[in-house]
Amino acid sequence: MDDQPLSNELSQSGINLPQLVEAVVQAVTKVGESRDLETALAIRDEIRRLPDELVTEVLNQLILRLIFIDPPLCRWFVLDVFLHDSDPNAKADVAERINILMTDLQSQQK
Repeated sequence: MDDQPLSNELSQSGINLPQLVEAVVQAVTKVGESRDLETALAIRDEIRRLPDELVTEVLNQLILRLIFIDPPLCRWFVLDVFLHDSDPNAKADVAERINILMTDLQSQQK
């Protein structure tokens, strides 16, 4: 994927992607302590307000960060909260990706 359009959009909007991702990771980690669905859905809704390209990038970065911090939290937020009303095939694809990342992480820790 060409990152130039995303880079242009970020610079035009004044969004700092690393800071945005860090804020989302912190928010999801905090809500993960209580598994408060209402707050988790509010986080999801805020992410979805971003342009589609940013939503995809933030979600990808969130998965990559959370898989190392708390794999069950990653699965819960991404599959049960963020994608809860998505197409089952899309959900299955993301679940498979998360499973692969978890397997890779476990094999690296051995």
